[in-house]
Amino acid sequence: VCLLCQRSEADPDICGDKIQRCGLCAHVFCLFFASLLDQQENERIGLQGFLPRDILHAVNRAAQKNCCICGQSGATITCCGRDCDLSFHLPCAK
Repeated sequence: VCLLCQRSEADPDICGDKIQRCGLCAHVFCLFFASLLDQQENERIGLQGFLPRDILHAVNRAAQKNCCICGQSGATITCCGRDCDLSFHLPCAK
């Protein structure tokens, strides 16, 4: 199961390939679109350059947010609109 979108099966055209490393599992696009998750310059560390501790912090932040589409918790993407606090999972954004 992807830690970020919480889906075991997701459309790879939307979420990207699922990668597992360092005891973590995530879709590539879920990593890139998660709010406040920064990629390191060296893509060989962690998951595609995303540090495990940073991924877990993003998951913990998302646990406090409900997806505005499906209503479930764990929404890792926050709207970039000014004064908008809506959040959603990447597969729900479609």
